[in-house]
Amino acid sequence: MNGERYVRHLGLFGAKGQEQIATARVAIIGLGGLGSHLAQQLAYLGVREFQLLDGDMVEETNLNRLIGAGPADIGRAKIEITERELHRIVPEAAISAWPTHFDAAQPPLGLEEVDILFGCVDEDPVRLSLVSFTSRNRIPYLDLASDVTEEGEFGGRIVFARDGERCLSCLGELDHHALARAQMSDSQRAADDKIYGVDRAALDSSGPSVVSVNGAVASLAVTEFMVWVTGLREPRGYITYRGDLPSVGVRNDCERGYCRYCMDLWGNPAT
Repeated sequence: MNGERYVRHLGLFGAKGQEQIATARVAIIGLGGLGSHLAQQLAYLGVREFQLLDGDMVEETNLNRLIGAGPADIGRAKIEITERELHRIVPEAAISAWPTHFDAAQPPLGLEEVDILFGCVDEDPVRLSLVSFTSRNRIPYLDLASDVTEEGEFGGRIVFARDGERCLSCLGELDHHALARAQMSDSQRAADDKIYGVDRAALDSSGPSVVSVNGAVASLAVTEFMVWVTGLREPRGYITYRGDLPSVGVRNDCERGYCRYCMDLWGNPAT
């Protein structure tokens, strides 16, 4: 790559590593507090080809963490904000943008051809769809999540699923009750609410979200992408961030039984 823009990178992973970053085809699903941070950092790292997917609009409550957004952007599509930010950083970037939510039955054309897919979504049913999609198409999948608990814990985690080694399902990172609710009719959900005493208003609300926590999780994910694509070191499969402690740790993969997604679909994409 010409010029001196990335010269400060070369001492870490060299010109070949920078070229590998520049030619990587990246998809980001979800462009909120996590996804907008992620996209910005990937652009500064030198990624030039992006596929973006998000169907949400900017609300005033997003302005505490949505990178590149200001008050004048309220009501605009989040994907427009990220696309604008990427072109600000890398004017020549090739960007395919779809202002819609991910639908496994009708994925955007060409999404199956990316080199890595980042999931920055809030709901586990969508996460499971992304697990299935990436496993069927043998795409490395890096899933990001941040959280604040009632006990005062705050932080997040990243899971890097690749080569059929692990996935969110066999790691126990999916809420099976939430997955079951996604398949229910309205009447079944109402009955489920009565059984479990669920406050529907609470279910529909969003929890705390802070820009620095999102930024820390996104930075961990970008670093694992960087070391993976350049060969700098072997990436870790599961990294945790606890801002309340503070600490960054790793979790070893658990011993797996049968897993439909990373064992079956990854090995048999036609299944």
